[in-house]
Amino acid sequence: MRGLFIAFVAFLYSGLLYAGDGSVSSPFTVEEALSKKNNNMLCYVSGYIVGEYVNYSNNKHFYNMAPPFEGTSTYLIADMPFEYRLEKCMTVQLGAANTDICNLDEYPVYWNKKLLLQGNLSLFQTLPGIKNLKNFVLPEQPLEDETVYWNIFEDFETKNGYKPVSGDMYGGGVFYGEDNAIPWVFEGATLGETGKDAKWDGASAHLRLTESTSGNPGAIYMKEDKSNGIGYIRFWAAFYDTDKKGRIAVYISGDQGESWESVASGLTPEKTLKEFQVLVNRPGNYRVKIAKSENSSDGVNIDNIRISDYLQPSAVIRSEKDDTFSVSANNGILSLSFTDEVDGVDIYTINGSLAFSIKDRIEHISIPLLPGVYIIRCGSYIRKIVL
Repeated sequence: MRGLFIAFVAFLYSGLLYAGDGSVSSPFTVEEALSKKNNNMLCYVSGYIVGEYVNYSNNKHFYNMAPPFEGTSTYLIADMPFEYRLEKCMTVQLGAANTDICNLDEYPVYWNKKLLLQGNLSLFQTLPGIKNLKNFVLPEQPLEDETVYWNIFEDFETKNGYKPVSGDMYGGGVFYGEDNAIPWVFEGATLGETGKDAKWDGASAHLRLTESTSGNPGAIYMKEDKSNGIGYIRFWAAFYDTDKKGRIAVYISGDQGESWESVASGLTPEKTLKEFQVLVNRPGNYRVKIAKSENSSDGVNIDNIRISDYLQPSAVIRSEKDDTFSVSANNGILSLSFTDEVDGVDIYTINGSLAFSIKDRIEHISIPLLPGVYIIRCGSYIRKIVL
């Protein structure tokens, strides 16, 4: 997954978007299986193992879409690797025998790898899922363990980990995690441990303002550099209690916190915890800051921060060009350049879902895309790409 290969294949558009029929030779995609509305149909489904389902409690789903994993008996699968949106996923009840040989705690090599399985479409903990597995085809070894590139995780659960620097609630402090984890500095923030704080377990970071109801926006940031660059930044966020005005920004610093560069802003949390993902993909030593991006006195909670290493792309082996457009890619960015202005472009996933569309007249555009197979359509021209 860390490499990047691009190939282009011209083909007729009439054969572009065939739907699966649920057979072993033409399995449903996850999106197609989701559309069947848990009708107990016995069918084959193919998808990427993007995480594990943990529990359902107090009308809240608990799950992990990135390491560390707990080794549960239920996969989450999706049509795209690195998917983090639960609504794009299906649960897969593995059963005891399969759990013993492929749970993500003991066998992390299966994370983000493609799976073929046969079972009945059925609800599981209110979520669409697959149970009663009849056939279960794992990808063949050897496989790369991609979890080793996700080595920053902070859930703010370390007992007595938060050390305030003043008696003021939002006067700031430092949170020290377990196992020599990088400490997080709190400014205009405190450890949220009350029943009104949104949190996965016992605590989360609670951001407000440096003077509680006035001052600068609250923030948490790494006290030390992370080596091996920054790939993805994932975290969960929600409004504190009944607050609803807070917005969130994400920053990185390559000079030990002397200056900060915005990589995401205006992120809007919800009443319940919602996961956010920001793709940075920069080599080098960096720190990350998550902050409120406005001056309201409303609070937001931040929990379960995960950060991956820089994903080193290989060179583009081949970049095709025709009379209409040329294509290249680097660092997860797909670049399209057109000989003349065109009236828009559509990009589809291999299963036919629209991944990107623009209808304006353009000569050049750059688009961030996750690894996968895509179809580019520009007028009557069709190209297939593999990222």
